[in-house]
Amino acid sequence: MSAVSLAKYLFYLYLISSYKSVPGAYFVRFYYYAIRRLILPIFAGKNTKTIQFLQNNELGCFAHSKINTYASPFECDLYFHKNNATYFTELDISRCELMCGIFQKLFLESKKWPFVPVANVFTNFLKEIKPFESYSVTSNILCWDEKWVYVMSKFTKKNNTVLCSLSITKYVLKDGRKTIQPIEALKFCGCYNEKVQKISDQNLDILQNKSGFHETKPLEELDHFYMELV
Repeated sequence: MSAVSLAKYLFYLYLISSYKSVPGAYFVRFYYYAIRRLILPIFAGKNTKTIQFLQNNELGCFAHSKINTYASPFECDLYFHKNNATYFTELDISRCELMCGIFQKLFLESKKWPFVPVANVFTNFLKEIKPFESYSVTSNILCWDEKWVYVMSKFTKKNNTVLCSLSITKYVLKDGRKTIQPIEALKFCGCYNEKVQKISDQNLDILQNKSGFHETKPLEELDHFYMELV
């Protein structure tokens, strides 16, 4: 094999390894989860395994979504680590999987088509992710108040032993123009009880009174992963 042919094949491999940066790849990855959670059950049956799983687990509303991937070359910057802006693409996909799963019953059975707009995102970058390095994105509901649902997402590597980034996303649940209170949504989905409310209250206190832009240690150390969403 000539040097030119070898270089050509290496270039093709380089492009394939950056599939996440191909035009349209974001939409395919994002809507894969939305279609799987919200469209297919319309034809296969609305009483899904996910709904049964959440309703049969006392702490089901805190179940986490997990995406395993790697830092492709086109995601990296001149400092040879994953570009900060690309974290938010992975956040979108991870949170789509989570919210479509936890509130699947609400989406499937509501008379209108509910949606969950993002109100705010806070991210603290802690450790770099190098080119081709594997990492996981894990997201779950941290807590809620009368209006907002707070989702915590963690980027980890080396079998979840190294925390690379922590994000808090503030969501509001909407049904048309009507705001749905988180408690009412969880009750509708069969995921609400006194125990999850107590955990939410404790985490909300940490979020509001013990953590902030300059100090995320309490959230970084919080043990808040119970089960993986099915």
